[in-house]
Amino acid sequence: MPFVSFCFTTFKRGSILKDTLDSIKRQAFDDYEVIVSDNDPENSAREFVESMNDTRFRYFSNGANLGMKPSFNKSLQRSSGDFIVMIADDDPIYHDMLQTLVGLANKYPGYGMYMGGSDWLCTTPEVAKLYKLKVGTNSHLSSDHEIGYINKYSGSEFLIDFFTFKIFPSYLWSTCMVKRDIIIQMGGIPDYGTPFLGDYAYLSLMGSVSGCVVINKSLGCQTVHNQNFGRNQNDQIITAAKAFPKYLHARLSHLQNWHMIEKYILDFTGSWVISHMAFLHHYFNENEENEKGLAQAERDVFKIDYVRKFHTKYFFKKRFPKIHDQLVILKKKFKG
Repeated sequence: MPFVSFCFTTFKRGSILKDTLDSIKRQAFDDYEVIVSDNDPENSAREFVESMNDTRFRYFSNGANLGMKPSFNKSLQRSSGDFIVMIADDDPIYHDMLQTLVGLANKYPGYGMYMGGSDWLCTTPEVAKLYKLKVGTNSHLSSDHEIGYINKYSGSEFLIDFFTFKIFPSYLWSTCMVKRDIIIQMGGIPDYGTPFLGDYAYLSLMGSVSGCVVINKSLGCQTVHNQNFGRNQNDQIITAAKAFPKYLHARLSHLQNWHMIEKYILDFTGSWVISHMAFLHHYFNENEENEKGLAQAERDVFKIDYVRKFHTKYFFKKRFPKIHDQLVILKKKFKG
């Protein structure tokens, strides 16, 4: 059995997938397997997996488009590693990712998850402008610690710092590895009706079981481009707003300080919902596209109690983003 299994799902993005497969083949630690589950009934990813000419890279056709999360779970079922890396087909990793995470596991045994930071790779000026980033690589490491800083968390400690963004300003599940038995215990990839916030559900659940060791070092990058999920699924925003907290409550409410953790989860979810809707508003305006049901999504989410308190913040993010950003800067200075 390999030490690590990389679990993919893909759908008609062969050249993008190939770049990520190449990044795995460059790993300094080589005791791994790669499982690619293809949602394309025409098996378009097969040639790109087989072109690796490496028996560690294994291709499977799902026979139909099962959707993102069921396909990820198919890869999990087909894998055999002690640790699992759930990896998106457009998120290449750096050559020392496995070497770094395996080193953490050897030095700090007994934890359920080992995680590093990530960069965002913006591919076009238009996308970079929307995210207020530069074209190219943008670091999403913690600015509170030096590169290489290591922190060890219990399950509850991890959840608190995770949902208050005290670990990283954003998270990437492709730069962490989780013990296989924990993923099985938690039911595989979380599935509650939408892919929205699925990475946050996954990371929070897996880190809650036996804690997590985190290193402040970029181990891969999230590619930000026009094909990213979330631009045309406005009807699913309300599903995420309702189902994400409910899903976590059902699995984490046994924790001793759950009431505190749940408050952080609700605040995080409300902030994510209004931030995503504000982003979509500017995205559609920039591209001169119809807002595709965004107005209905707005009406739906502000009927939810815990989201309603973010209404003023949403108004400024949507209508006066520069004023909003200045207010955020002033608030941080005041707190400091």
